[in-house]
Amino acid sequence: MPDAIVAVDPLRRFVIDLFAALGLPPDDADIQAHCLLEAHFRGFDTHGVGCIPSYASCLAEGRIKAKPDIRIERRMPWVAMVDGDNGMGHVVASHAMEAAIEAAREIGIGIAAVRRSNHFGAACVYPVIALDEDCIGIAMGNAAPNVAPWGARQGLLGTNPLAIAIPAGRNPPFVMDMATSTAARRKIREAMENGQPIPEGWAIDRDGRPTTDAKAAIEGVALPFGGAKGSAISMLVDILAGVLPGAEFAGTVVSFVNNAEREAGCGAFFMAFKVEAFMPLDAFKTRMDTLIDRVHALEPSAGFDAVRVPGERGAHLAAERRESGIPLAPGVIANLSRLGAEHGIAFPA
Repeated sequence: MPDAIVAVDPLRRFVIDLFAALGLPPDDADIQAHCLLEAHFRGFDTHGVGCIPSYASCLAEGRIKAKPDIRIERRMPWVAMVDGDNGMGHVVASHAMEAAIEAAREIGIGIAAVRRSNHFGAACVYPVIALDEDCIGIAMGNAAPNVAPWGARQGLLGTNPLAIAIPAGRNPPFVMDMATSTAARRKIREAMENGQPIPEGWAIDRDGRPTTDAKAAIEGVALPFGGAKGSAISMLVDILAGVLPGAEFAGTVVSFVNNAEREAGCGAFFMAFKVEAFMPLDAFKTRMDTLIDRVHALEPSAGFDAVRVPGERGAHLAAERRESGIPLAPGVIANLSRLGAEHGIAFPA
């Protein structure tokens, strides 16, 4: 069956009400809904509302705290250390990004390092917040070990996403969001569930051999993008998001899906800094437009209809989906409808 289009406002209300029923305070339920819908707006559908049943199980079983005591300690005027108290990763990350932006408002730069958090969804959601303050935003986080460092056959690194948002003028902002694995594990799982192969270079099986079989890849480990270079960037994310804030790192983060014995222990790192610390904002945006225009002016190679800049597709998709609604697979709607019914909340028609 084809995806159904669900209007944004009723879907947002449903998600807020559902997370409130699951125990989140009203403000946190609102943050949670914002983050999940923003993921859909920018095209990261695997990190959207389809994840809610897994989060609901974690909250119901007490593996993630619905009402954490999130503590933000200012070590220096530009540094915030954030203890997430095992709360929802989206909520913790949003508070941390706001702490970094608050410092940037006052002194031009802010950094927030996070420990004791959980999966925070689409990484681009957080640096994009900094654009409203004419800041460049950076976000990264570590994850459970399902990626092998370059040359290894065992997983030690997570998919360890890295996202950056940079303002522009008449063009959409530059927004980069990437896993440091060749592909997000959710894409491999989707291929397995749909009985489809995965491209070469995505993963190795449990014996360390390259595979295009999605099931063998799930039983094995994913590979870093770009070989040794991607492996180094993934380690860098683990250092800044894991080692530096005192979070779990180097294979000790636990997946939120099966963290029955202890907290997942995810860490994260956020930065915001004012463009005007370097030059007038209008001048910077003009220079960004020049860069983007020069990219657009290039002749596309075979198989491409245009040369685009990171963030363009997401910006156009966001405008379209805010207006027309969000496409959801029948299985996602069925799961959310069932979960909503358990709490007396009807899924929007």
